[in-house]
Amino acid sequence: MRSNRKSKQPLYLDLASELRHSIATGKWKPGDLLPSETQLCRDFGVSRGTVIKALDVLHHEGLAQRRQGVGTFVSRPALHRMPGFILGFSETVRKQGRTPSHQLVDQSVLTRAEALQYGCDEPALMLNRVRLVDGVPWAIHRAVIPLSVAEKVPALFGERSSVEQPGFSLYEALAEAGIGIDHADEAINARLATEEEAKLLRIELPSAVMLVHRKSFDSRGRLVELIEAVYLGDCYTYESRLVRAHGVSDVSLRKNRRARGAS
Repeated sequence: MRSNRKSKQPLYLDLASELRHSIATGKWKPGDLLPSETQLCRDFGVSRGTVIKALDVLHHEGLAQRRQGVGTFVSRPALHRMPGFILGFSETVRKQGRTPSHQLVDQSVLTRAEALQYGCDEPALMLNRVRLVDGVPWAIHRAVIPLSVAEKVPALFGERSSVEQPGFSLYEALAEAGIGIDHADEAINARLATEEEAKLLRIELPSAVMLVHRKSFDSRGRLVELIEAVYLGDCYTYESRLVRAHGVSDVSLRKNRRARGAS
């Protein structure tokens, strides 16, 4: 690099520009492990301090992410979720100008006893899928659909089934069958990925993942779908607006607690 330098900016910024270009042109794709600091020193003929500063630039730009004991990875741009709105994965991805797709891992019919483990009180169809953004694995979705609902959706059964097609969208298939989703209950937590999840998402262990549990209902309160989704921890953001309750002070809360304890 030094022999071809024409720039007057610090060397680490030139290196950051080189690495940024390699990411932008697809040499390294989202989720790829970048070469080690030692390898980058050899490849570009620079010091370790220069490499560390260049990687710091990519980290602050959101282009790279360090994982302790593993290395530096090309970041996968986060999917941004707005609370209060029920959007399917495909809808969310398209709204951000990217291309959604999926790979069917498994499709099976659950007995009532099996479905009960997921919170469904009747036989159900289960779909296990890897969801992709621009061809890169982003999440694992396990959807449990009551059989009484699934049997009304041509895209799920028989000759008209399109579940194995990369562009399949469950929410679109439900809508085309005249089955609407009115509201949903959702919970989010985090944990470390399992070996199976790491393999499907093409990530190294240990890696953090976000778990999204959702129950969706129609306007009459009937269950339409249960979903357990596993998202890469660095690919999922959730925004919420919080409003402070006026007239509720810490003092009044303590008084209420004492009153409940005395009753």
